[in-house]
Amino acid sequence: MSNEILHKQIVEKFNSIFSSPPPEVPDYVADNLGHKLRPYQEHALSQFIFTQEIDQADLYSNHLLFHMATGSGKTLVLASNILYLYKEQNKQNFIFFVNSDAIIKKTKDNLTNTNSLKYLFRKEGIVIDGNQIDIQIVDVFPSLPDPHTIYLKLTTIQKLHLDLTEPRENSLTFEGLEELEIVLLADEAHHINAWTRRDKRKLNTKEQEERTWENTVNRLLKLNPANRLLEYTATIDLTKDVLFEKYRDKIVYQYDLRQFMRDGYSKNVMLLRADEEDRNKMLNSVLLSQYRKYVARDHGIDLKPIIFFKSNLIKNSQNAQEKFINLMKGLEAEELKEVIENGYAIYKHQQSIWSSMFAYYKKIDLNQVVQDLKWDFAEGNLLNANDRDFLSEENALILNSLEEANNPIRVIFAVARLNEGWDVLNLFDIVRISEGATKTKATTDSEAQLIGRGARYYPFEYKDEDSYTRRFDFGGEKSELRVIESLHYHTINDNAYIKNLEKSLKSANIQVKEDKYHHLEAKIKPSFKKNPIFKEGKIYINKLIETTAEDYNTLEKYNVSTVFDIPFEMAIEQKYGSKITYKIATQTYEVSWKVERKYIQKAIQRRPFFHYSNLKNYMPSISSMKTFIESKDFLGDLTLYISLPSETEIKDLDPITKLEMVEKFFESMEKKIRLNYMKNRGTPVFEGVKFSKLINDYQIELNKVNQGISDIDELVQPRNMRDHDWFIYDKAIVNSWENSFINFINDYIKQLKEKYKEVYLIRNERKVKIVEIDGTRGFMPDFLLYLQDESCTYQIFLEPKGDHLRLQDKWKEDFLSSLGEREDVEVLTENEEVRLLGIKFYSETPELKERFRKDFIEKTIKE
Repeated sequence: MSNEILHKQIVEKFNSIFSSPPPEVPDYVADNLGHKLRPYQEHALSQFIFTQEIDQADLYSNHLLFHMATGSGKTLVLASNILYLYKEQNKQNFIFFVNSDAIIKKTKDNLTNTNSLKYLFRKEGIVIDGNQIDIQIVDVFPSLPDPHTIYLKLTTIQKLHLDLTEPRENSLTFEGLEELEIVLLADEAHHINAWTRRDKRKLNTKEQEERTWENTVNRLLKLNPANRLLEYTATIDLTKDVLFEKYRDKIVYQYDLRQFMRDGYSKNVMLLRADEEDRNKMLNSVLLSQYRKYVARDHGIDLKPIIFFKSNLIKNSQNAQEKFINLMKGLEAEELKEVIENGYAIYKHQQSIWSSMFAYYKKIDLNQVVQDLKWDFAEGNLLNANDRDFLSEENALILNSLEEANNPIRVIFAVARLNEGWDVLNLFDIVRISEGATKTKATTDSEAQLIGRGARYYPFEYKDEDSYTRRFDFGGEKSELRVIESLHYHTINDNAYIKNLEKSLKSANIQVKEDKYHHLEAKIKPSFKKNPIFKEGKIYINKLIETTAEDYNTLEKYNVSTVFDIPFEMAIEQKYGSKITYKIATQTYEVSWKVERKYIQKAIQRRPFFHYSNLKNYMPSISSMKTFIESKDFLGDLTLYISLPSETEIKDLDPITKLEMVEKFFESMEKKIRLNYMKNRGTPVFEGVKFSKLINDYQIELNKVNQGISDIDELVQPRNMRDHDWFIYDKAIVNSWENSFINFINDYIKQLKEKYKEVYLIRNERKVKIVEIDGTRGFMPDFLLYLQDESCTYQIFLEPKGDHLRLQDKWKEDFLSSLGEREDVEVLTENEEVRLLGIKFYSETPELKERFRKDFIEKTIKE
């Protein structure tokens, strides 16, 4: 028997060129969910469907586990499983059980409350095969079920065990379930392994064995061969042999937290260490939370960030709440001003969240801040999860709707009640309060679990685009928005504790980043800010109109060619311990290969982006995968030109090698489709946008842990430009090609100034974007040259380009070069003459540089 878990076996089977394609997610599943499935959730469902379609699924696939990271949306996968099993296997009876009453109430809301933001199904109702499907919550299942109905029992594992082992009226019994087909849905499933975790230890009596939760669940599963047990958990220790043996052939899908975070679906996790009194820690965390809210508001984003104050004892938690209430009631603007002045003095020279926060507060009205804090953090907006009535239905619904605008809660106090089953996306600060001396590994393991829950990403709309992954990791002009993509864990600065916490975080696969960044800033020179060009001038960009499917009816519209070169991969020898390499030369020749359909299909299977449910979001003109694969407008003529050693023929290549070549093309194609798909199309009409709106100070920030990456260092080399009055910034932050380009412009400044009264070179830092005319591909030229004579203003787009990018970006060069020649280009101006020009790409390659020089001189100096 293989030592690989089932998940890996399925993946290997899908990746085999000789296997059938993995099953697609049925339309009736995707159409009846309230949220779009993410790619990894689609994989999970596809692998589950695969297990249900094999022969003897009742024997080999009746008990499965989804081992998925906290926050990855296991419950949406659960809802998908319900729809699939209802439709394909006629399953109507589902028992959902978990270890906590709070999770039961939350799940009931998610599965039945159509008004909840977290409702898992289609709000208009579930429709399958034209029939409206009802979900009914029941205590017992009917012997004659209604058609088009899903029956759902929600219970705790404790109550389920008690009902079945001590039968009472109107409760489930083993005998009553024998004639039914049931599906058992076990959330936080690691709780039903008490018996397994005993390893070889024997229970004292047969009665004790039968009364274990795990045995009860297993007995339910075995009542009917058609029954199913589906478990969902983020927490299972597969390093324990006994658990590995139990689940090796049952883990149908695995997606750990490390991969989840690496894929950008989580917040960044930052540790903030400090030795502070509780009152100071509370005030700083409140200021940080409100700073998040203000930054979000400044960018048109609606956000209500939550703080979680965690204590080690209920008494400490209750005392912390009293301290907090008194802090907010007594807070005055004078005290806040002193706190901010002191904080700013300490952190102003550091690149951390505190330096950004204190600098922000120095610029705004502190009287208004105090008023906002007293309102937002009033006693009625606090929730203590340690109260006896905490598990009431009302509190469960409050906890399950913390993201909603009409939910006023900003702060939660708790000890351990919320470590599991808490579904909250807008938790941004976890603060340890009244910590005492609890530094054990067990304590930090619990905290790591809580951090994992808080790391769930808060999706928000920015610039009319929704996102469920991080967008601001690399800083830039909007680097302050990183604060709403980060979870901060405020803790003590104790070596023993931190050491254990780091071990716990590592065990939980939680990645922690430094709260330090390398910061470079370029500022517009004060002299230019006084210039009428900056005050009254305009930058011209073309107007956009909405695209249609016709705008994307070929791969060419995405800048994808179905003729693709595969170079011969030359072998390289390197002696161990030496930096000297020796390339093994060999004679090669080129051969063309028209790719067969089976290789295209297999490449599609192995890259989730090309699964139809996702691809149709980028390719509105395709109606089926058949069109995508067979049409000459798409992959019907896919041809690879392969460089082979002279002694090798195409027929000598094994199928895996061929598939790898096709996948190289698919990798390139995916990048171009993502890059070039837009919902808007460019027009030849250019309109002015106020200069100061598009051109302003900018900054680039990089996490210091990335400093060793040479490409990043290449990207952010600063150059002092204070003595060059024609460059509008005090410094240029440029790579080597851009630096060489600036040198070129400097060589021609004297001639330009002899012809024009105003000459300015402008670095475009991701602000000025133009879109190809009658096309959808847009880009942001690196530089604008702004020239003005007595009769006309010239706006010239310039782009230094590395040779490795020249061919794939040729369309940009063609677009720029055409601007001064097209008769349909119209510039909407009020009282001035404006001309738009584009120059060929700048390159350091001598022949290409000469081509640029001629074009530049012809269009700017000779004219």
